[in-house]
Parts: sequence; C-alpha cells; structure tokens
Amino acid sequence: MARFLRKIDRKAGQPPGAVIFVGERKMERPRLRVIRFDPQTVQEEEPESVEDVQAAASRGGVLWANLDGLHDESILHRFGAGFDLPSLVLEDVANTSQRPKAEDFEEFSFICARMLWLGEDRQVHAEQLSMAVFSSVLLTFQERTGDVFDAVRQRIRSGRGRVRRRDAPYLACALLDSVMENCIRVIEVLGERIEDMGEEVLNDPSPELLEEIHEYRREVAYVRKHLRPMREMVHRLARSESELFGPDMRPFLDELTDLADQASEAADLYRDMLGDHLNAYNMVMANRLNDVMRFLTVFATIFIPLTFVAGVYGMNFQHMPELGLRWAYPAFWGLIVALGGGMIVYFRKKGWL
Repeated sequence: MARFLRKIDRKAGQPPGAVIFVGERKMERPRLRVIRFDPQTVQEEEPESVEDVQAAASRGGVLWANLDGLHDESILHRFGAGFDLPSLVLEDVANTSQRPKAEDFEEFSFICARMLWLGEDRQVHAEQLSMAVFSSVLLTFQERTGDVFDAVRQRIRSGRGRVRRRDAPYLACALLDSVMENCIRVIEVLGERIEDMGEEVLNDPSPELLEEIHEYRREVAYVRKHLRPMREMVHRLARSESELFGPDMRPFLDELTDLADQASEAADLYRDMLGDHLNAYNMVMANRLNDVMRFLTVFATIFIPLTFVAGVYGMNFQHMPELGLRWAYPAFWGLIVALGGGMIVYFRKKGWL
C-alpha cells in the first residue's frame, strides 16, 4: 500500500457520511480498553461491547475508552448510536487517510491526529488517532494495539501529576502532548544521522551515501506530510471557542502549540539540511571530475608535441638525413625527455599540476 496516499476505491460513489473502512487491516479483531478514574480510584477493564462502555461511563468519574482496530464498521456504528456521534465523524474515524483536523460540535469536540513511530529499518510509519472529547468521556480510536500513551496511563494509575484531578479535555490534551513529543523524538533520531552525513559528504562521498541521502529525504518528506496538518490542527484547537477547551486549558494548549511548532520547524530544518548535503555531494563530485579532467588534459597536452616529434621521425620517407646519424636515436629520446620535462616544470609553475 502506498505510504503517501492511500487508495479510497471503496468510497467511490458513496454518499457523504458513509462509514467505510479505508486503510490496511492491522488486527484480527478489534479490542476495547477502558480506564475510568477519579481523584481516589482507578479501574481498568476490557469490555466486550460498546454497551459495556456506556455502562462504565454512567458510573461517574472520567472515562477513557479506546478502540484498537477500525476495520469492523459495525462497532463504529454502535459507538455512534451510543454516544450520539454524527455519521460524518464516524466516516472520518473509519478513513485512516483522513487529514488531521479539529472540529467543535455541540456536545463534544472531534480531533483527528497522526502518531508517528520509527521502524527497525529507520522507516517512519504513521497511524491515525481519532478522538471524541466530551466533558467526562474521551473516546479514542486507533488502527492497532500499541501507542505512545504508556506514560499517560502510568500517571493515571499512580496518581502522579494533575491528570486524575482533571476532566476528559485535559486527558485529550495530555495524549496529544505525548503524540507531539514522540514526533519530535522521531525527528531527533533521523536528525542525528542527517547531521553526521555532513562530514561524510565532504570527506568520503560514495554512491551508498547518495542513496542514503535520498532515503532520508523521503522519510523527512513523509514526516512533513503529517506534521504540517498536525500543526494546523493544534493551532485551530488552541483557538477553539468550545467550553471544553476553556480558559483553564489555555496554558496546556499553548504548550502543545509550542511542541507542534518545534516539531514542524525541526522537520523543515532537516529537509533543508538534506538539500544542502545533496548540493555539497554534487559539488564534491563535480570538483573530483574537474580534477580528473584537468589531469587528463595536462597529460594529453604534454603528449601532443611528443606525438608530433615521434610522428615526424616515424614517417617512411627514404631521404631523412637525421636517420643516418649514429647519435640520432639518443638525440630523439633526449628531445622527447626535454620537451616532456620542460612542459611539466612549466605546468607546475602555473599551478596546473
């Protein structure tokens, strides 16, 4: 499947609001996980159905319900019916190529983001994260099991920080904070190698290094593809007029905005740096080619008069007076050495050798 643009053949001809899964199926069956907490208690469970999630939400406190695996459209429909999610929202959840965005509704806010992670082959992968943020309920939808929220879960379990004393919008902000910090970590890992390329480009350019530069340009382009709309989404969320993200959330949204700006600027920086590496590589290779051409040109120039002399005395004319002399052969070589040596000395004085 294409990394930069996913096919939407299944959605062709469908009306707006049609809940159709678009993307790669990454799990055998969906998995529901629920964390319900208040300042005193924490409860974790894996409910069997969306109805069980509704029941957990009715017991008070803050509820974080997470669905791993989006290919079962019937579960999304049940979430829509149980929590009054519009069909257009469910359509965005099921479409894993959805552009990051933030939208405010009457009772909740919908956020679509991208989580980045780095594979063992240094290839960047992206996964869609969708959120429906209510005052005391946070619904998150992921493509597969495994995310960057272990630190947040640990803070909830241990009661460290303010997360247990806050509501669902704060929890959503904490999750987005983890997403952006992980994006920065991915960029930092790529950046370490990109910065190291600078000396190699100047000292030891090779076809393998050129291939690596192009690989990293592709990965940075992939990161920028997701970070630019992520940055727009965070800025829009910071300007939200929803009561869910009121004045008490402004400091946390400002910090999130700073992280988004930092990640986007770092990606732009390394994109430019890779462009500089490529230009430097081409410059070094051009200089090496110029050195080779200069050597060959000087070499050919030295041999032009030597070839002329050898050509003159290599002609098969019968009457050539010099050929009959006893010292003609050593004189010929003396002339050749004198011409060649003199031209070499001259070129060295000129700095051409």
